[in-house]
Amino acid sequence: MCAAAQAPAKSFANLLSTAKSIKKFKKKIPPIEAITKIVETGKQSLPVGFSGRLDFTVIYDEKMKDRLAQASENMFQKLYEKSTNEIDRAKLNAYMHYAMFFIKAPVVIALTQKTPFDANLNDMLHSMTICSEVYGLDVYELTPQLSAHKEFAEILGIEKPAQVLTILAVGYTESN
Repeated sequence: MCAAAQAPAKSFANLLSTAKSIKKFKKKIPPIEAITKIVETGKQSLPVGFSGRLDFTVIYDEKMKDRLAQASENMFQKLYEKSTNEIDRAKLNAYMHYAMFFIKAPVVIALTQKTPFDANLNDMLHSMTICSEVYGLDVYELTPQLSAHKEFAEILGIEKPAQVLTILAVGYTESN
């Protein structure tokens, strides 16, 4: 586990003052050692008994990311067509920009639950984020596009009852 991942959680005020916004990813691919350590940290920070219930799929392949992005974009288009007012449409446009952000990440990590369970993954995601910072990387959890979870499962070759819980965009950003 990354040593920094064991640090105590930041105070709420400190968290607000250091919160990240979405930034542009550099094309530089993170070292496999860093990605491996981030995934290991995530697994080790899960509650006892949950590590065997989650899969971490690391995606470097541009075609795979393109397919995930297309599924996400299609889902947003369907929602947009169903919306009945301009406020909802404006929100969907904003969410779509956020949801499509992952396609520019050099690495995407899909977290998949093998069997249904109810667990708070915030501590795990926090640990992974802290670990990524040790390597100068940023991690963004992207959940709005998971309305396309059926399509994501098909693209990733995941069979029911397993399903994609979230995806993480990982990489160096322009500010690093």
